[in-house]
Amino acid sequence: MSSSSQTADKLSRPVNITITEVAAEAEVSISAVSRAFNPNGSCSAKTRAKVFAAAEKLGYKPNRLARGLKSSSSLIGILMTDFENPAYLSILSDLTATIQEHNCHSLLINVGPQKSVTEAVELIMEYHVDGLIVTSSSLPDELVSACQRRNTPVVIFGHHSRNAPATIVSCDNVAGGRMAADALLDAGYTRPAFVGATTSAPITTDRQRGFITRLIERGCTEWTTTEGNQHSYDSGYEATCKLFTSHAKPDSVFYLDDIMACGGMDAIRYEFGLKVPEDIGIIGVDDIRLAASRAYDLTTIRQPFTDMVNTAVTALFEHIQDASMAPQNIILPCTLITRGSTRASIAGAQTA
Repeated sequence: MSSSSQTADKLSRPVNITITEVAAEAEVSISAVSRAFNPNGSCSAKTRAKVFAAAEKLGYKPNRLARGLKSSSSLIGILMTDFENPAYLSILSDLTATIQEHNCHSLLINVGPQKSVTEAVELIMEYHVDGLIVTSSSLPDELVSACQRRNTPVVIFGHHSRNAPATIVSCDNVAGGRMAADALLDAGYTRPAFVGATTSAPITTDRQRGFITRLIERGCTEWTTTEGNQHSYDSGYEATCKLFTSHAKPDSVFYLDDIMACGGMDAIRYEFGLKVPEDIGIIGVDDIRLAASRAYDLTTIRQPFTDMVNTAVTALFEHIQDASMAPQNIILPCTLITRGSTRASIAGAQTA
């Protein structure tokens, strides 16, 4: 091939070659590629030669930051999957600020429709993060394996994840469901409903379990449930329309979170012409800024996000310093905040 043809071939190649593509070309694992480019990485000469040859062929250049990394990166990964819920924008701000207080920086990894778990693993490998905070209710096996291979500690924030080899920091979701049931029944509502997101997520099942169990304990027999597709305003709106066109119409609704409750409240008012709280009582979870606005004045179960952030970051750095430390399950209490979307306040509840 002539030099001009080689030049044209190089120019026609994709600019953003990834570590995944190098691994496939060299027929090795992603972690092997990462170790090959790490001066202190455990990698045979044969494997390193295969990786370098594949990288040269594809035109791959390791990230400048990753190339200079040794045993510590001073980077903490934050893996997020839910940007529809405005609560997580505030949480992200608090997480990054708290991590900076430990003289470290944050690497945001957004796993969703535009980024796969494989790409998330690639970033973790390439940047050699010292620890990872995950705001998803489940840890994909691929991610777990990658973190275990690198001895990267993981903390799950805000979600209870069954069988995950990681420390978990969450609020008491079952207790929050029980609080919502008491609040609606004490306000005189008799036909409550629960609107969740995907039923496979522990956060949905825990809040629903606490809610329904408490209703049954108090002798309530007229209750119903439905779900939306995700934690979003639109899902709350659509699920509420489905709920109120069914045969058994509720007189009150407990939503999985505040943003779904806001969507549901608008559906109740504008699609069905009902009044809140006179006709329908509404309770959410989180206490996002919008919940306290005059437009919604939403009764909610407040999660102690500031305490949860501090606890999660502290736990992560403890795991970084002591790799033998066993995973913990840390559950913090939530609080009922009574506002104008329910008929009456509960005795002893906090008002805001």
